Amino acid sequence: MGKNHIADHETLERVAIALESMGASTVPIFNDETGRYTNASIAAWLAKMRDGKNYGVSIPKGSATACTKTGANAGIANPKPGIIGRAAIDPYVNHGAFTFFEVNGGVDADGTPYVTAIDGDGRFSRTDDTWIMTPVLYTLETETNDAVNITVSDTRQPGMKRQPAALLPNGAQRPYMLYAKYALSVDAEGKPRSVSGAQVKCFVSHDTGVSLMKTATTGDSFKTAADDWYVKVMFLLKYATKNSQSVFAGCTGYDVQISPTVAESNTTRVVVAKGKADQILIGSSMILGTHTGTSNDRGNGYNYDVFDAATVIKKVDVDASNTAIYFDVAKPFTTATTYLLSTVPWRAGACDAVEGDGSPTSCTDSKQPFVIQGIELGLGMYEVLGNVLIQYTGTGMVVYVNPDTKNEKAGSSPDSALSAGAFPGQAAEGWNYGLYCKTVNGLMIQQGTGASTSVGICDGNYKVADTTVGWREWLSLGPLGYWGFAGLWSVSGLNGSGVAWWNFGSRRSANGRSRGEAA
Repeated sequence: MGKNHIADHETLERVAIALESMGASTVPIFNDETGRYTNASIAAWLAKMRDGKNYGVSIPKGSATACTKTGANAGIANPKPGIIGRAAIDPYVNHGAFTFFEVNGGVDADGTPYVTAIDGDGRFSRTDDTWIMTPVLYTLETETNDAVNITVSDTRQPGMKRQPAALLPNGAQRPYMLYAKYALSVDAEGKPRSVSGAQVKCFVSHDTGVSLMKTATTGDSFKTAADDWYVKVMFLLKYATKNSQSVFAGCTGYDVQISPTVAESNTTRVVVAKGKADQILIGSSMILGTHTGTSNDRGNGYNYDVFDAATVIKKVDVDASNTAIYFDVAKPFTTATTYLLSTVPWRAGACDAVEGDGSPTSCTDSKQPFVIQGIELGLGMYEVLGNVLIQYTGTGMVVYVNPDTKNEKAGSSPDSALSAGAFPGQAAEGWNYGLYCKTVNGLMIQQGTGASTSVGICDGNYKVADTTVGWREWLSLGPLGYWGFAGLWSVSGLNGSGVAWWNFGSRRSANGRSRGEAA
């Protein structure tokens, strides 16, 4: 068929519905010489799927958590998230602005995304870098005394702006948007990736992300405000609530540590008290350490020196009081009753068998990650934003968003960073809860004060005292012991920009290089 041929649309299983009314000319064109689909053909293909509708949501500024769907969004029922074996019921599937596809690909040094495979084309694999591809969206956000009103469309309407990070630094519009499907992991050579089945890369910080991603030269970066914005907007439009954990709790209440009850050698299991084993989920990840030190903190090497982030594959009762937890490990190990077994963040791909939005077995038990719009989140760790930092000035704080991560540096924001104001909080150090959210310079951030885990946004923001001077990193989502402090809007602003620990992760971003919030 030559070096520049059209992919067989009959193999594009996941996009069959979208192609039914289209000719072969609408199918993305694969170039054998580059090993990529042409960006122009993908953009044209996505354009054929537009519905031109304006989907809106009105977010009340008061304590009420319920939002109101507006425009074309009014009357569309909230999805019913799924679990493995019971697919989600999602009326938004294949609707204009909510369209997405799983792809393999990446980003060039100038910020231009590329696609090498599309799910269903015979080339796609979740063990290669996997992204969620969406059309570029257009948005209008207005504010009244009572509400913030957001409208999103796949077609630009009067007054609308392009979504955050839609413009490349040279002013060109991206042909499409890419969002990492999976949390960050690294291969044997330390190369960052977004793949299924891998142990997530933790012990990272804002500053280590700059060097790990080679941000200044690759176009690659840690998760950005634009990646965060997409998930939040999709959640608000689809589920119409400010309380994200009421729908997807994430792995935020799974802080379990256990001592073995039986010592064994040459084994792949750990025998523990039955009551403790009942708290452990098959498919989740754990560490086992000789626990020769005095601290139970999972960041200490002696608490994961036997195995690190092994998957629970089954549980078998040994007797009335004890249960054996079996692990997927490369080689057998020894246990002792002085050892310590602990839960840690799930491995990437935990939600692969979930069809649509949802979690493996429960969306609200606070033990499991979830997937929304194909993006897997809430694995039991923070996700560091790579282009957002918080500056404490001695009299208050300012959040900065850097449009182009090529300028990102360790220790502080570059001069090109834009102010997003401050997130809520009193002058003293502590947890705070905002009443509502709005987008400022591409970052969706909490506003107002006086809420809690049950009213307003419901997700906590932690800040240090206003008298503090220095830079702090933006830790989103929350780790596996945060419960109600965590959620889509949760932020910890406590740690310096170079602080890294066992529950600090992130994900790749193809959207770090941008001209800023598009006009």
